[in-house]
Amino acid sequence: MSSRHSRFVTMCQQMLVLGVVCAAITPAATMLSLDLVPSPSADRAHSVGAGGSTALAAYVAANSTPSVVPDAVVEPVVHEYALTPPEGARIAARSLATTARRVVGGSAELLSTPQPVSGYGAVGVTWAHGTDLEEDDISVEVRTQDGDDWSDWSSMEYHDEHGPDPDTREALRARPGTDEMLVGRVDQVQVRVSTRSAAPPDLKLAVIDPGVETTHRRERAAIDTGDLPAPAMRQGGESAPSAATENADVPVGEDSPEVPASEPDLSSSDGDLNLAAAAFTPKPVIYSRAQWGADESMRDASSLRYYEVHAGFVHHTVNANDYKAKDVPAILRGIYAYHTKSRGWSDIGYNYLVDRFGRIWEGRFGGVDRPVVGAHTLGYNDGAFAMSAIGNYEIAQPSQAMIQAYGALFAWKLSLHGVRAGSAKQWVVKKNFRAINGHRDAASTACPGKYLYAKLPEIRKLAAQAQVGFTGRQLESNLASTPHPDIVVRRASDGQGFIIPLKPAAQAKKKKGSANAAYKAGKPIQMGVNFSGDNRILNVGDWDRDGYSDVVSRRKSDGALFLRRGLGNGAFAPVQRLATGFGKVGLLAAVGDMTGDGWPDLIGQPKGGKMMIYPGLGLQGLGAPYVAYSAVQAQRQVGVGLWGPDGAPDTLMRKGKNLQVFSGNGPGGLTGARTLDVDLSSFDWVVGISDIAMAGHPDLVLRTKKTGQLWLVNGTPTGVEQPQLLGTGMEIYDMVG
Repeated sequence: MSSRHSRFVTMCQQMLVLGVVCAAITPAATMLSLDLVPSPSADRAHSVGAGGSTALAAYVAANSTPSVVPDAVVEPVVHEYALTPPEGARIAARSLATTARRVVGGSAELLSTPQPVSGYGAVGVTWAHGTDLEEDDISVEVRTQDGDDWSDWSSMEYHDEHGPDPDTREALRARPGTDEMLVGRVDQVQVRVSTRSAAPPDLKLAVIDPGVETTHRRERAAIDTGDLPAPAMRQGGESAPSAATENADVPVGEDSPEVPASEPDLSSSDGDLNLAAAAFTPKPVIYSRAQWGADESMRDASSLRYYEVHAGFVHHTVNANDYKAKDVPAILRGIYAYHTKSRGWSDIGYNYLVDRFGRIWEGRFGGVDRPVVGAHTLGYNDGAFAMSAIGNYEIAQPSQAMIQAYGALFAWKLSLHGVRAGSAKQWVVKKNFRAINGHRDAASTACPGKYLYAKLPEIRKLAAQAQVGFTGRQLESNLASTPHPDIVVRRASDGQGFIIPLKPAAQAKKKKGSANAAYKAGKPIQMGVNFSGDNRILNVGDWDRDGYSDVVSRRKSDGALFLRRGLGNGAFAPVQRLATGFGKVGLLAAVGDMTGDGWPDLIGQPKGGKMMIYPGLGLQGLGAPYVAYSAVQAQRQVGVGLWGPDGAPDTLMRKGKNLQVFSGNGPGGLTGARTLDVDLSSFDWVVGISDIAMAGHPDLVLRTKKTGQLWLVNGTPTGVEQPQLLGTGMEIYDMVG
């Protein structure tokens, strides 16, 4: 199908979807807007919070109303009460916060003295670092007093799978302990600890006061993932000001509107129509750390790490389910304080949290669109992210708005990292998982509770429906609109640009053991472009997303980048300046859509600096760069798009005779390298091209330095095949891309 035919069919499909969606959402027309035809501005503004499918209607409704949030940092206070002495220490019994201590046959039972609770309180019990306890070795229960009445005893969950991965900087000082339990607005709390043997040393009860919010504001979520500001979000996660902020202060104690109790039943079924009416995955809105009053001085900034995202995990926080919307910022501060002050973690453990009203909150610092390593699923933190549902879903059903929030967030987050939400096989650190999992799938735990766990099929379906596609992930190289890719070269004698199309050789026989038939270089097509003043030519794929491949060149004199938009027939629209200041950027290459926003990007290394991602913004140019990897020693970078199987664009680096694959992890950049089994000693060209025979893997074109012979090297999931001769006579051209 030609690109023009494909776009016509897509437009017809979108118009059909528009008719269905408009009919379904007419009553909510003032709240929803849909951008069906992508443009540099419209697509970036398309978010689930402002538009999306009726399958996410409850989530959209929940986020259409401003919420009450603190308008300043709020400092929580952690009170810790010793229940046993530290190891080797001698402390008088009267100094311990226990009223009873029994030892029977080596076992122990401790009962704490009642302790006061302020605000929406949280409690937890921790013990000395390095004390190994199996889950059956200790039992912790809690009860609360409200007025004159004491509640029944409730179990506090302890799972050694909750926390940072072993041998990380974060784990080296972490204290084992129970999960936090949010006890709410009560007067006092008391815990009872039973152990099989002697109680562990340095056993402490932590009671967290989430702090006092003096003034509030009513505003919508500060982070619109459809319009993330590159310098702010990608340089460490600072939240941008909300465009929806209302200036009026809100009196203390006033609550934000609740989600109507009579929500429509939007449960998925096999017959549901996929109403994801956009060219790219809808993007959720997220309440920022600042909006829950996070005190950034409490976290260990030096422990911030990025790695990879191959899957997501669903958790729950195990607390009362009757909290109000206005309580959520305090709940988050309580969890944050317990994780950092009592457990010794570098930050709150979860990447995101979601409340029963369907609002998503930013968890761990570092950028909501980055692969931030959390402390949520022991052993798998490096390869996954997690969102925790605020509440106890072992005893209560999650709301439809919460389920849809999971669908929206997981669809967007997984698409950033090239992971299909419906995937049943994703390699995460040491074993395979589905793309969307419950915590119990990775550990011996009831988390996220039986009722939320039962909703995972619906979450997976919602997320899969919302993921429209990964346009731009593969780096297409087709300027002449032939059935196969091509390369751009410059004639050495006069600088004129040519397109070398690649096509099957006449009566070619399929190579034994190969997925591809033999190919040859076609007759060069003159581009009508003079590249004599340029020192870099990049086939950047479909830079402007009009369905045709484009070219970016760098002028040698001043390092300016120029875009030449392909017209699909080997001709180009008038040249336009794309960016300036790239004269000292080495190893510059196009990599496809690394950032996951639908626009192709560049990666390069400024002189004396680190590898940087330069986010593409289509015709608007380039966004602010951010670090993709440490400094790389190489002669040339080669863009290839999706070389590995994980769905995130990768890149190649030539270092002498060796060729290395640097795996990408989406917005986070590159993660590491492995050397391909190919000897480049005889070749001076290494060019990445898209999959020439649709065999499922991009390929390479090489040129013999002395003879001008052109070779095709087919890529495979495990490496490369032997070179196949494409043609001769290429010695008259330069390869500057």
